[in-house]
Amino acid sequence: MKIWIPLLFLISLTTAKAQEFKPFKIKSGKITYQKLKYSTVSSYSNKNGVETSYSKQVPYVAEQVFYCWDQFGDIAFEEVYKVSKFGGELLPEKVKITEQLWIDEHHYYFDIKNNKVSDDLYYLRKKCRERFQYYQITDSWIKTLYMGTDKSGTETILDKKADCYKIDKYTDLYAWKGLELKNVSYYTTPKGERLYPNRAKIAVKIDTLSPINKAIFNPTWLKREKFYNSLDGDKISEIVDTRPNVTEQADNIKGIELQKNDIFLFVTNKLQLGKMQVLKIDSNKQLIIKYSLYSFNNEINKNNSFTIKNNTLVNIDAPFSKESFPKDLDFKWSVSNKTKLFPQNNISVLLLKPSRTTLEIKKYKRNN
Repeated sequence: MKIWIPLLFLISLTTAKAQEFKPFKIKSGKITYQKLKYSTVSSYSNKNGVETSYSKQVPYVAEQVFYCWDQFGDIAFEEVYKVSKFGGELLPEKVKITEQLWIDEHHYYFDIKNNKVSDDLYYLRKKCRERFQYYQITDSWIKTLYMGTDKSGTETILDKKADCYKIDKYTDLYAWKGLELKNVSYYTTPKGERLYPNRAKIAVKIDTLSPINKAIFNPTWLKREKFYNSLDGDKISEIVDTRPNVTEQADNIKGIELQKNDIFLFVTNKLQLGKMQVLKIDSNKQLIIKYSLYSFNNEINKNNSFTIKNNTLVNIDAPFSKESFPKDLDFKWSVSNKTKLFPQNNISVLLLKPSRTTLEIKKYKRNN
């Protein structure tokens, strides 16, 4: 019996830990939100010598948010669209500005305009894990994240009875079964007294019955980011030396045409290995890339946003050097009728062909 009790305790603790983070009471679903901002409208009148003026805050829909979750909130995905200009003037078409994914220990954020991915800790999961016992007792991520906060009332939103939590002097949060249905932040006086709303996020549609397309939890931009990050010095060396079937060598005379999200491998004139990804080509015909350089599998240089002007020669070993000898120049970026990269004195510039297709390199099979 003395042996079994600790074992059963360990099993129960492991099981509890495995199930620790399920912040919602609904397994899966979709919510559409409107993000409101407020503009100040002022008025003045003079009637019979009596002057009257006033101002009020008028809300307008600035952004639209589509949020999906699965596994009781253990995994979630969000798209955000800009729908109006400052002040409320509607855009001709809504413009997607970000995507976000919460999975495992990660909170991935994709900046669509700049084609950049950031990877941060899943903060809510982290705090619930740090306060595991309190989270288990309260059965509420809101009370766990904002310790000391308690329900102060209810409000009906989309026919759901949402609990209201006054998070602090600035913010109110309304949740139904752990799902945020409304969040309002306020302007305050220097003494902390609330004045009027600053911005709000309000659910306008909720669907907990339709099936979720699981593919949204594995977006292409994340596959590409993981593919790029998997290319360390050893992997680049292997591909350059032994996998000509997955690369295309840039021609020194004709160059090679670039497109957004292309991944290139290269060997510099100083025999450093490198990789780079085309983030975008802007309206000024500037090439924006991210790159890394390796020596003996050690990353020796890295830049997550490097801009190259049109018709510019680049010494990628020393990209910020004001003067470089012609022999040190690795490639030229040029836009005329086509967007092209021209090798110079480097050893090789190779397009990694899977960056335009599957975003994976199949294992090499030897022929017997």
